[in-house]
This record gives sequence, structure tokens and C-alpha cells, in this order.
Amino acid sequence: MSADPWNVNIHYDARLDAYVPTSATSVLDVGCGDGFLAARLARRVPRVVAIDVDAPVLERAQARFPEAKVTWCHGDMMTYPFARESFDAVVSNATLHHFPNSKDALARMSELVRPGGTLAVVGFVQMERRDWPWAVASWVARGATIRVRGNWAHSAPVAWPPPETFRQLRQSVHEVLPGARVSRQILGRHLIAWQAPA
Repeated sequence: MSADPWNVNIHYDARLDAYVPTSATSVLDVGCGDGFLAARLARRVPRVVAIDVDAPVLERAQARFPEAKVTWCHGDMMTYPFARESFDAVVSNATLHHFPNSKDALARMSELVRPGGTLAVVGFVQMERRDWPWAVASWVARGATIRVRGNWAHSAPVAWPPPETFRQLRQSVHEVLPGARVSRQILGRHLIAWQAPA
């Protein structure tokens, strides 16, 4: 593996990290996959919990970051016995589309955020005709960036295509997370950001 692996998911780890308050003492990484985001957060957050349903990818994450102070959990975030309002921040990268229902998944994540805490999610959507200008711009930008940076192949399971369009996802988010922001990202992702009421 490259000493400094890069792909679009790893790129957006930095964006999610930026949404975790500097005062945070506990963070949950949902669908941690290869472990890059959890390990990054563990450099500054005292308690980082990373959960994934796929045991092999979780084992590879632990082996890749043996020194990271992360609690690695094998299980389903929907049913794992986390206490309500357990975390100052909940983050998730490229995982939301793996859940059967985005509303249920977002509602569960929001339950785990302490009052005043943050939920930040990066993911994919299904394209429709109205998305083509964004899709083309993203395709060009992603291709150019990959040509310069390379494209490290992740080892996590793939779920494709995403079940929702951007319009459908935005509607789901607004129903479940009042006040949340949903934005398109240039490398073909979307970002959901929400702060729990204090």
C-alpha cells in the first residue's frame, strides 16, 4: 500500500473531520470501512468508536492502524446497543446508501448525538436528468484529481447503485433532521450536516 493512499472517500475524511468540534471527547464513525477516518479522528479525540457490519474489512482496519486509539466494533449501527446521546459527533463516509432506508439510518444516527453535538455524513446519490451538469463537472474533476493523486482501491464491500436521487435524499433529510444542510460536493458526493438542538 502507498505510504499516503488517496481516493475520493479518503479525500472527504478531511471534510468530516472538520465538522467534529475541537472540544469533542467522543466520536462514532458509522461504517468505518478501511479505518482511515477513525484513525484520523483518534489523533485528537480521546474516545473514537468505529463500527462496521463487515468483519473482514474491520479486521483489516485494525491491522492497518494498530496504534490508533480506536474501539473497533463489529455490528450493525441500527441495532448495536449504543446508549442514546452517547457521542459529541457522529460521522459517516460512503455508508448511508448501504442502509435499506436512509430515513431510519439518519434517525438512528441522530439519536446517538448529544445535545449540541454534530452529525456529518458524506455519501452518494443516484443521478437523474436534472443532475447532469453537476454529474459531468464532478466526473471531470474526479478524473483529473485521480490522474494526479492516484486512486487507492478500498477493500470495503460495494453497494451500487444508490437507492435515492439527490432530490429524494434532501427530502428525507429535511423530514428527519430539521435544520440540516444538504449540499453537493464537486467530486460526486453529497454532504449532510446537522447540529442537535442544545
